[in-house]
Amino acid sequence: MTEKIKLTLPQETLELLRKDCVDFRFFKKDRSPNLNDFLNTLIVNDYEAFSASEEELHDEMKKALFRVPEKYRGEALEGVLQVLARREKQQYGHKGVSLSFKPTKQSEHVTDFIEHVLLSGEALSAFYRRLFLSYAKKSKNEREKILFRQNYELLSRAVAKGVQVCLFLENGKVVSNCSIYAVAPSKDELFNYVLLYDGSRNATVRLAKIKSASLLPDKAELPAESRNLFERQIACGAQYPLYATDNVPIRVQLTEKGKALFEKIYLYRPTPTKIEEDIYTFECSAQQVLYYFERFGDSALILSPKRLGIFMRNYYHYALKKYRSVYNKE
Repeated sequence: MTEKIKLTLPQETLELLRKDCVDFRFFKKDRSPNLNDFLNTLIVNDYEAFSASEEELHDEMKKALFRVPEKYRGEALEGVLQVLARREKQQYGHKGVSLSFKPTKQSEHVTDFIEHVLLSGEALSAFYRRLFLSYAKKSKNEREKILFRQNYELLSRAVAKGVQVCLFLENGKVVSNCSIYAVAPSKDELFNYVLLYDGSRNATVRLAKIKSASLLPDKAELPAESRNLFERQIACGAQYPLYATDNVPIRVQLTEKGKALFEKIYLYRPTPTKIEEDIYTFECSAQQVLYYFERFGDSALILSPKRLGIFMRNYYHYALKKYRSVYNKE
């Protein structure tokens, strides 16, 4: 099949697909979003798992219909599926927004298989609508695993087998002979991060930025110090690398307003290991603390280590100078 496939989706689902297209870096040569490539990649990587879940649902329906005589059971199941399809059409077929995509050479064999083998008396558009709706219900890090399934599965095999890999990144860089500690999601379940040791230091790479990966026969090498840092990194937030210099607790004093902000602002929030009245202690990366508390203004004060307090002081100092240069006369 090479003709365009047309369907309708809820507005919020289409917006999610478009946002994922950008967030997971599916771009044309002119850097504009390549939604067609994104949708085809999604279909190729997810149709098998989606079909398996559909088959499992059908099996559960058959079990629920066990009281129906066997010779009528197939007909009863078909009737139930038709009712569900009509209900779905009523929900999304008239109130939804239009979406169309064209199969590519890489996906043509899959779209042909879906049309000629997987469909069972339903419209082609209904199958894709349910596939996209199923995708949209998953957390963002799970959606990322679908879109980069081949790389994710290969890296998972490398961890299980204890062997090294060679990574080719989208920026053209090659990371050869590296050992993978884990592919871990951020605490807010937005993205997945590959925690690796390249033979001399720890590094962290977003899964979506890996163009391809290859298994190597060499045994993985992960020094104890690297493992300990990675373990702490996952506990604090996989997106924030921890280094050997992150070896002292970070103490932050919060005002009453700061405490309220800490409860309210969830994104990227570090987890305190101790709270003593207005002083919060953290054992995460310095980068995470700076990034999170820079939004607090005078509601948070970094007490220690001193270098972080000085960094934040300078951050606000230069911001103040810039604002004064613009608004000094008012």
